[in-house]
Amino acid sequence: MKYRFLYLVWLLPAYLLFIIIQQGLVYQGTIDTYENGESIAANVLDFDIKQIAAQSNGYVILSFTAPDGEQIERKLSLSIQMAQRIIDTSVIPIRYVKGNFQDIVMIPTYDLQKTTSLSNMGVSFMGFLALIFVSVLVSRFAKKKASGNDEQFVVERVDV
Repeated sequence: MKYRFLYLVWLLPAYLLFIIIQQGLVYQGTIDTYENGESIAANVLDFDIKQIAAQSNGYVILSFTAPDGEQIERKLSLSIQMAQRIIDTSVIPIRYVKGNFQDIVMIPTYDLQKTTSLSNMGVSFMGFLALIFVSVLVSRFAKKKASGNDEQFVVERVDV
């Protein structure tokens, strides 16, 4: 009965499938916003880059007025490559579509946003394939152990 929990390994490829779908939606949303969005000049309220050991990332806080007159302030995460493109900019040209999956696209970083989501999908897909293989092996092992058809070793003590 204790081997039944091994079937939970299937949650890992399911999670990676979720990531693949989510990154696909980000990719499509980025393209849709760039092609169909309103062009707006957004003011940079705050910008920060954090460098921690081998990982560097940052954020930017943008403020702009939407086409419907709503004042929007949004914090966007940035990779170091994206941050380098807008590091000394106080006004960033953006495309905006209210309610889209990816509603804001910074024009200077558009190609990086697309490339990042595509590479995230690729890495997740490779992990998904590897975990499907591992999950099949673990499921076979769990099925074998749960069936109880294991050979029983009996150790007898022989006193001389």
